[in-house]
Amino acid sequence: MDKASLKEVFAKKVSRRDTTNDAYAQRFSSLIKKYAKHTGQEITNWEFLKNSEDVIKFITDTPTTRKDKDGNPTKPSDPTKIGNLTPIIEYLTLIDEHLLAEDYSKVKKVLDDKVIGGYQKGKSLTPTQEENMISYQDLVEYMVKIEEEIKILKEKPIQSHLDIWNIEELGYLLILMRLYLLHPSRNEYATLKFINIVDYKKLKQPEFNYVVIGTKQVFISITNYKTSDKYGIKVSEVQDKELIKMFRKLKKVRDEEGRDYLFYLTKTGEPWKNHTVSSIMTKNSKQLIGKSIGSTLLYKIIIQEAGINYNEALKNDDLDTAVKYDEILAKYAKSRGHSQGIQKMVYVTEKD
Repeated sequence: MDKASLKEVFAKKVSRRDTTNDAYAQRFSSLIKKYAKHTGQEITNWEFLKNSEDVIKFITDTPTTRKDKDGNPTKPSDPTKIGNLTPIIEYLTLIDEHLLAEDYSKVKKVLDDKVIGGYQKGKSLTPTQEENMISYQDLVEYMVKIEEEIKILKEKPIQSHLDIWNIEELGYLLILMRLYLLHPSRNEYATLKFINIVDYKKLKQPEFNYVVIGTKQVFISITNYKTSDKYGIKVSEVQDKELIKMFRKLKKVRDEEGRDYLFYLTKTGEPWKNHTVSSIMTKNSKQLIGKSIGSTLLYKIIIQEAGINYNEALKNDDLDTAVKYDEILAKYAKSRGHSQGIQKMVYVTEKD
């Protein structure tokens, strides 16, 4: 049961994007390898799933490689458990093993309810996120600190290779931060490519994630992201003059280089992958402000102020203000690629 054969099965659902099929196949293949190592048995077909009780126990109880503050192994998070159950359910459904699929679906449903219920009770921040949470104003000040750090490095009399790499990476981070503040989303911004608006309009179906550059218009087109099957292509017009200036300046550099991705690893020159966003964000935020801020926490920081004002307006029966902030939250939900209902349950929190 290698990744290729698994993907063939997932591809039977023609309405699903190829990127999603690939992600399901990768996740399921990885799970099979881990479970085979766990049991000490070779797995050659899907029938090991018939032992659903043991497989579910493995998915939900097996400690991860991460450790808590005391150095003890931690169990997988509920979203991780759901992420492993989903491709199993999809696979079994596609091979017409519906009763067996239901065994796994029952557990997934309970986990779904647990996640939603927890967030509804005001537990939308994990303990780690609570430790690293900062205000929106602190976030703006962090961006200023990034600019100051770039200036310090540029003004050094003698710059090492490490200094040059840091200047380039911090420049990318500055673009990312402004992009997230105005169009908060997930890690898919890592794979953005530049494209001229004329060339973009020639595409029958956009295949990648783009920053589309026109003479009078600049917009972001996101095709590959976590919930693309449900919400389709996300298009967001960029109206912020400073962000447009940043994009045009970087595109000029990329045109001269003959490259089209926005972000490349400074040491290897390879394009970023989705996981690169969080690693670069957390590394630099730890160094500059002593906080570990990835894209998910960044999103929660960004919408918190609007969410609090929205809730306060509802409490005060101030409908005009509520409508204003509701529109802001709707824009952010669209940018991230989920429903506004999920946003209000999962991401908007009350102040203590």
